[in-house]
Amino acid sequence: MDGSLAIWIWITILAAISQSFRTAQQKNLKVRLGDFGASYVRFSYALPFAWVSLVSYIFFTGTSFPTLTYTFGFWVTLAGVLQIIFTVLLIKLFSHRSFAAGTAFSKTEVIQVALFEALIIGSIVSLQTGLAIILGFVAIILLSIGKGLISFSNLISSLLSKQAGIGLASGAFLALCSVCFRAATDSLSGNDLIVKAGTTLSISLVIQTFLMGIWMKINVKSELILSFKEWRGSTIVGFFGALTSFCWFYAFSANAVAPVKAIGQIELVLALLISMIFFRERPSLKEATAILLLLLSIILVLFD
Repeated sequence: MDGSLAIWIWITILAAISQSFRTAQQKNLKVRLGDFGASYVRFSYALPFAWVSLVSYIFFTGTSFPTLTYTFGFWVTLAGVLQIIFTVLLIKLFSHRSFAAGTAFSKTEVIQVALFEALIIGSIVSLQTGLAIILGFVAIILLSIGKGLISFSNLISSLLSKQAGIGLASGAFLALCSVCFRAATDSLSGNDLIVKAGTTLSISLVIQTFLMGIWMKINVKSELILSFKEWRGSTIVGFFGALTSFCWFYAFSANAVAPVKAIGQIELVLALLISMIFFRERPSLKEATAILLLLLSIILVLFD
């Protein structure tokens, strides 16, 4: 395993850890801010963290701000809108399932992102990584059944439920936005991945904060106002939101999206721990088995 490979793996793990904290805090804020308010603070409060970090890095390293193109504008705008939709769906999902199960449903993105990446960018995973993705998907199916018995009828009813529909949709939007963000970052000039990832993040947050803010002002103005009043808890979401997205964007540029997302499934292990410790949601034997399968899938990717 070379040094560059080790860097993207560690950054991916940091992204998963940061994302777990951000999502847990969003679930806490959902009670006070509503679905849209808890989703909006991910973007609006991340905005200053992203821009201060990017400008500071460029200033102290003497690197140049990359040239923006129409291609970049197309991909970053599309990715930003898709990420807004994913975020709202994920927050809504927590109304139907536990924190761990809700996060698990969104992770169906891992198998979907491999398909989208092959279609949009032309990047195809290896046989071993493909096996790892399938193992991860089986683990997600186990988590989707929850505490019910493992049977064909339970599997079908679980997959055809409203929760599964929201979860699969959130995974699809997340998979698409991840691939689009990679396309946006790759379209920027220069070889400094920190600048390229930071630029993609900072500009996408401007687009997302503006578009979602306008929509909320028209449709759910009360939640928009509450997002400013609950600034203490929202600032935590903003910090971890900026850190999470930057790490993902860096990893996407350093490696293919599908393997990055496969390793990122470690977030499910963290989500289960958070679910147990903070939300007092006890895991079942199936959930524990699913976590072991996820760990195995991550190991397969690491040693591919």
